[in-house]
Amino acid sequence: MIGCSLLALAVPAHAQSAGAAGGEPSGADGAVAEMNAGEIIVTANRRAERLQKVPIAVTVVDGGQLVRQNVNSVENLTRSAPALDIAGPTGYGALSIRGVGGISLAQSSEGSVGVVIDNVALANTSIDPPLLFDIARIEVLEGPQSTLFGRNSSAGVINVVTAAPDPSRFALIAHTDVGTLDNYIGRVAVNVPVSDNAALRVAAGFNQDPKVQHNLADDSWQKRQSDAVRGRFLWKATDRLTVNLSSDYTHNHYNGGVQWAVYQSSPTSLLTARLAGCGVVVGPANTDGCAGTNRSDHKVFGASGQIDLELGDLTLTSVSAIRRRTINELVDIDSTTANRYTQPQTGSQRNLSQELRLSTPNGGFIEGVAGLYYSNQRLTNSVTQVGNILADLPLIGACPLPSPALCALPFGQVRDTAVQTEGYAAFGQATLNLSPRFRVVLGLRLGHESVQAQTAATTLAPGAVGQITPLPAINAKATDTYFGYRAGLQYDLTPHLMVFATITRGYKGPAVNDQAAGVSGSQLIVRPEIPTSMEGGFKSSLMDGNIAFNATGFYTRIKDFQANFVDTSTAVNLLVFGNAPTYRTWGATANLFGRPVTGLTLNLGATFLVRRYGAGYFAQNAAGQIVDVSRFRPGGALKLTGSAEYTVPLSAGLNGFVQTDVVRTPRQYSNAAGDAVLSVDDWVAVGGRIGVKTSNNRFGVSVFVRNLFDTFRSGARFSTPVSAQQLDPASFAQFAGAESRRVVGLSLDASF
Repeated sequence: MIGCSLLALAVPAHAQSAGAAGGEPSGADGAVAEMNAGEIIVTANRRAERLQKVPIAVTVVDGGQLVRQNVNSVENLTRSAPALDIAGPTGYGALSIRGVGGISLAQSSEGSVGVVIDNVALANTSIDPPLLFDIARIEVLEGPQSTLFGRNSSAGVINVVTAAPDPSRFALIAHTDVGTLDNYIGRVAVNVPVSDNAALRVAAGFNQDPKVQHNLADDSWQKRQSDAVRGRFLWKATDRLTVNLSSDYTHNHYNGGVQWAVYQSSPTSLLTARLAGCGVVVGPANTDGCAGTNRSDHKVFGASGQIDLELGDLTLTSVSAIRRRTINELVDIDSTTANRYTQPQTGSQRNLSQELRLSTPNGGFIEGVAGLYYSNQRLTNSVTQVGNILADLPLIGACPLPSPALCALPFGQVRDTAVQTEGYAAFGQATLNLSPRFRVVLGLRLGHESVQAQTAATTLAPGAVGQITPLPAINAKATDTYFGYRAGLQYDLTPHLMVFATITRGYKGPAVNDQAAGVSGSQLIVRPEIPTSMEGGFKSSLMDGNIAFNATGFYTRIKDFQANFVDTSTAVNLLVFGNAPTYRTWGATANLFGRPVTGLTLNLGATFLVRRYGAGYFAQNAAGQIVDVSRFRPGGALKLTGSAEYTVPLSAGLNGFVQTDVVRTPRQYSNAAGDAVLSVDDWVAVGGRIGVKTSNNRFGVSVFVRNLFDTFRSGARFSTPVSAQQLDPASFAQFAGAESRRVVGLSLDASF
């Protein structure tokens, strides 16, 4: 649900220009002169370079394409980037690239996909990435990027560049979408010159997802809303000194609806009877529930300062940042109004970071960057689990307590966790231009990570007569000194065709199994995850540079893959967060983008992916059995993304346009065991717009549709929590996302 630069639908998806502030687009509204595909500028190597010269698989999406596809969050960027997928329930921020990434049971663990906004790594706050709007471009970097981006980028990086302030003119840009199912989007950005060398840019956004998940108990819908504001101040103090100051605030919240919906249950179970009594029709496309109160309130805010100082031919960059995140949630876990299990949760995070780097200019024998990085993170979390969780068991004579009356009483507990993480590193990467056509890439990162977690022993929840499962305290620390590297070769076969091959050792830092139950000692330490990736591919420009066609093949082997699994060495086969021996993914990605003819813009992508778990990785299947998931060998998965727009003059001052986007998502398995009952079928989503706009892009109006054929697709599937306590041995539930239903609406654009 990523926002955009609110501009013109006519800006081509491939148009970018390098500005004074690290390759950001020039112009107060992000609009740039049309360029051919070979001139796109990216900062994938932490400095401005042409995309077609960077030996990394990168998908570039600009603000115009984000508007056209209604991409309003990082999660929805999966519709534009073929290698990017959601790796868990909608709204939880779990992402994967090339099949690497997922949700962790540990508070001290970070994701595998790094999110970077204007040179600031979000770290753990990427669980709630800020609502993105007024965007210049987004770069999705595939494969391990730990050499330049650090500990939480072992699968890849989403590098977001917001629109920069422009001292040359005043600008006001606005965009709104009004759609069915109460879907509303609003964006506004104001660019104000302060002097001839300074400007202030303030942007605000509002997003309300379509209402999809319905609570029949109180007739409420889960309408996820995001409100956000961002301010940027750019001051070019001298010809050699540039200062960028930025701050942002995002509020993600909902109140009502249900957290999930049951799509399968046993016909004669108590759970089924309770759902039916409320009017819920259980089935594969069910989005209704009947539960108690559900609410979520997440706030993310931060500030950063970047200073760029030119020292002769070199540029010294300093980026200082602070980010904070708070959460306050209440989830009814039992899927009914029976008050069997609710879970209130509160938490906060604070991230401090400082980066210094020195960059060389482009065009010399050595083109590169070297730097130092420091980060310090603090996290607190408190989870309460409470309810009459045993109240139904006396019906079948299964009350585990001395008297059935005791099972009717409320039980619950509170568990508090605190995490401290500190890391520092030195890094560098250079391209050696050995000849005009032959280049060598060398990169290295040396660092140290320290993670300490303290989880207090469970205490009695307010109103409870006893704890559900008393758990002891945890206090453990994991440290690691590591190195990562990248080495590669590039060769220009022709002026329009470059081939490359690289090998990269990535890194994901250690963690503590801080939510463990019944484990101790070395079982509490989660070792670092070490991916080694080999890639080879080409980047080409066709039709005088109007079209680019890039393709990359890859093979990644991960040692000590961090995952949730069943520890068979424990007495009761505990579910823990730890290290699976190995995990492999391989496949290929291809992108075709540009402007083949006047008025037509294309951006097409495809990823073919195969994945395998190594021997010794055990997980629980849908039937509750422990299985070796290395025996599950799914075939290759093919994901396709496509966006196209055609603009045609209607009169001297008016243009008409038609746009379409298509996404084919392959079948996905919601658990490592690959159970068919928990899988999500392959899905094709079609959307588009048709409208008119003035030739100067001042005004535009269009009609849009998303999920044209109203094809339902679950976001993720899982065993229904607490269903066994409600006498249902085989019940399954699902999340539904914003794209699960058809939405039709009207868009308005204005720019002054």
